[in-house]
Amino acid sequence: MESVATIKKAFPSLPLGFYDVFMDMIRETGFTDTRLRDAVKHVICNCQYPQPTIAQFISFDRRIKLHTYAEYCKLADEGDGKNYQPVRVGNNKKPVWAHVNDINEYKLKPWSDD
Repeated sequence: MESVATIKKAFPSLPLGFYDVFMDMIRETGFTDTRLRDAVKHVICNCQYPQPTIAQFISFDRRIKLHTYAEYCKLADEGDGKNYQPVRVGNNKKPVWAHVNDINEYKLKPWSDD
């Protein structure tokens, strides 16, 4: 509901029927609250037309790119390794590497052996 209120404030001329279809599509595509907030922010900042379409919200999908140790080594060889740190994702027994911006923005858990 918070995201719908934000859309209504940003785009007050959208017809009421927009929100019924919008909410149906959000549920059908399995949006999480975080993904919906990110999509709303993205569309508000990047909408090229007077009014957004439902497709602009649904098509936004911010995902974090995680790297294996081998991929991280390649990034390090290319000089970009300093921008990545090991993090814990789920119950994985091995770390994966994420960009420091993603770690900070999504509050990823730093890797530790415990």
